[in-house]
Amino acid sequence: MFQLIQQNDGLSIGVFGIGGCGCNTLNSIFEQRESEQAHLYSVNTDKVVLKHTQSDEAVLIGAELTHGYGAGADPKVGLQAAEESKDQLLTLINGCDIILCATGLGGGTGTGASPYIAQLASEQGKPIIFVATLPFSSEGQFRSNIAQAGLNELKEHANAVITLPNDQLIEVLGNDIGLFDAFKHSNQILHSLIKSLIDMLCFQGLINVDLNDFAKIMDCQGDAVLGVGKCNEESELTTALNGALNNPLVNQVDMSSSTGVIIQVNCKDEISLGSYNLITDTVRQQVSPNALVICGVSKIENLATNYELLVIATGASSKMVVDKTQSDSSPDIATSKPKPSDIFDIPAFIRNQSAPPSKSAL
Repeated sequence: MFQLIQQNDGLSIGVFGIGGCGCNTLNSIFEQRESEQAHLYSVNTDKVVLKHTQSDEAVLIGAELTHGYGAGADPKVGLQAAEESKDQLLTLINGCDIILCATGLGGGTGTGASPYIAQLASEQGKPIIFVATLPFSSEGQFRSNIAQAGLNELKEHANAVITLPNDQLIEVLGNDIGLFDAFKHSNQILHSLIKSLIDMLCFQGLINVDLNDFAKIMDCQGDAVLGVGKCNEESELTTALNGALNNPLVNQVDMSSSTGVIIQVNCKDEISLGSYNLITDTVRQQVSPNALVICGVSKIENLATNYELLVIATGASSKMVVDKTQSDSSPDIATSKPKPSDIFDIPAFIRNQSAPPSKSAL
């Protein structure tokens, strides 16, 4: 079970950027942070990267082991560095009600330290959600194998892991996109997902989704989908919702078997009752009739777009992976490729790995 810290100033959200990729994500989040309840922590073995990362607190893990020169793309070194800095990490973890982490898998620090940080949070009863990128295939099989091993270990400890395979960015953006732009898009998608979660948990809504609601949904066992959709016109809300749930970057998940769903609607202005009902009814039609569906609505005047939708569906089962030759012949797939400008609305895949309560927690 999750343990909540009772604070007079509200919910405390720790946003951890782990390794090079995670620290890059923090830079974009720091500049656009709007809630004082979100505290940003950069965690790395490279002191140069930490020096150029914008965060509330920087933690150089494994200072004695690496002397601040990085993990050398070795996950074992990343793990040992995190173990060396256990007390520092625990201090940060214990000060949070919920932890959101951005990391990249395939290198040394992100791959090695992330599962250990997830384990520490789990042992302290803190809900911890990871958003992780997987390397491009062009980075080599060795790096891909490291990433997969790290992902498997991360899933053993984190409550949920949202994966963003960089190769699927190519399928959406095309092979002509520049390398630097591709990595920039990857980091900005991480930023978009984490910011949407922060907004949902921090902003008081007309219909509010609190941490207990969030924890209850995340406790559902199975696969899940997290989708973010944005639009400027109320008439486009259905399109934004469908785009969030059916984008090509969503892995094959059977939404109809979901047992828990959060629908969060953020808007600059008032949303009509008809549009709100249409959104909730559309989602309800895609999940089990017995699913727990929690809806939230918040008015956030400084949103980048007039409307933003966040859908988290958990407890689902995986679909069979469709053969590529079959999927190529599908007209729906051929017409669903989004424009590059829509890339930040791409949802990602969560595999919920919440372990059953231990006997000591009962």
